[in-house]
Amino acid sequence: MADETEEFQQPFVDAGYDPQRIFYCAESVLLKSHRGKGIYKHFFDGREGHARKLGRFDWCTFCCVQRPENHPLRPADYAPLDPIWSKFGYVKHPELVTHYTWKDVGETEETAKPMVFWLKPLKEST
Repeated sequence: MADETEEFQQPFVDAGYDPQRIFYCAESVLLKSHRGKGIYKHFFDGREGHARKLGRFDWCTFCCVQRPENHPLRPADYAPLDPIWSKFGYVKHPELVTHYTWKDVGETEETAKPMVFWLKPLKEST
């Protein structure tokens, strides 16, 4: 998180977190054909293991776009990944929000999309 923009770090600073102590995993997408095969767990384990090995982080985080349930681009068979992320030990923090700007399919210009962060402590609680 230390290498991210001030705007990106601000929700964490406002909430009392030190961005220097947060490992930002970035966002990831696993193709539908590869889901349900245990790949996602290995992907998360690898990123978290790398962050632990570096030895200077207390938290892992990533963010995901927040869209209304009736969003026109939402696939009919959409299933949120919240239960999976929770199973891996991440907790959604709706108070930690930033915005990314991009052009959605069908848009003529870029618009800001809200992104909410999920956090997981890297050290086991005792």
